[in-house]
Amino acid sequence: MAAYYVVSEALTNTAKHADASLAEVAVEEGNEALRIRIGDDGIGGADLRRGSGLLGLRDRVEWLGGSINIRSPAGRGTRIEASLPVGGAARRFSPDPAEVQASGHR
Repeated sequence: MAAYYVVSEALTNTAKHADASLAEVAVEEGNEALRIRIGDDGIGGADLRRGSGLLGLRDRVEWLGGSINIRSPAGRGTRIEASLPVGGAARRFSPDPAEVQASGHR
């Protein structure tokens, strides 16, 4: 579920903001981690300090015990590399309780 969220959020940002003609996703499973790479050929310039969706993405990945690297130089696209723990090292993903309550689901 967390891997889906990472890819979905990254591609949503690409579609909304990147003015990209190409996006690529690669997923590789290792012994202790699922590695995800997402890249586009868009305008770049994403800045986590401005409170973007990428900031929320980073927070969720890190909460799960994973790591994420976001590179987005202006004019050179955006590259996201995330590593999510699997197996015994994984922390269970659960949505934000406020989001669940707001949606009416339990």
